[in-house]
Amino acid sequence: MSTFLPLNIRIDGKKILFVGGGELAMHKLQAVLQFSSDITVLDTLCTSEVLATGVRVLNKTYEPSDLNEFFLVYACTPDEALNHRVLLDAQQKGILCNIADNRNDSDFISPALFRHEEMTVSVSSDGRNARRSVEWRNAIKELFLSKREPTNTNS
Repeated sequence: MSTFLPLNIRIDGKKILFVGGGELAMHKLQAVLQFSSDITVLDTLCTSEVLATGVRVLNKTYEPSDLNEFFLVYACTPDEALNHRVLLDAQQKGILCNIADNRNDSDFISPALFRHEEMTVSVSSDGRNARRSVEWRNAIKELFLSKREPTNTNS
């Protein structure tokens, strides 16, 4: 059984790599883009949605040397064997790696996030029930936004 410790990792000045530029990558990118713009996506064919984010794109096939200089790696391809290869290469280099939709092999997982101003709420089920994590996150977000006093713009 995989168990994950909730952490906040300092990423300012750190490079993040996404191997894969499809829908799976876009899902993870949406969360990471709230915290960093130093993101590179490596794929021979990225979706227009990924390209529209403005992240750096390397239009090529994956090689282990592509991991050099990166702090975190997300393996987000539809090819399970390639994702696992990325994980093993990253681990050999001491780089944490997340395989999208594979909590058992990942070094870390991504929680459901709600970010407002300087505050962040994350909800995790240790990757066992992402849908429920999102439901809880949405309930917390709704509760928070409903309790906020309107900003007084007349002062």
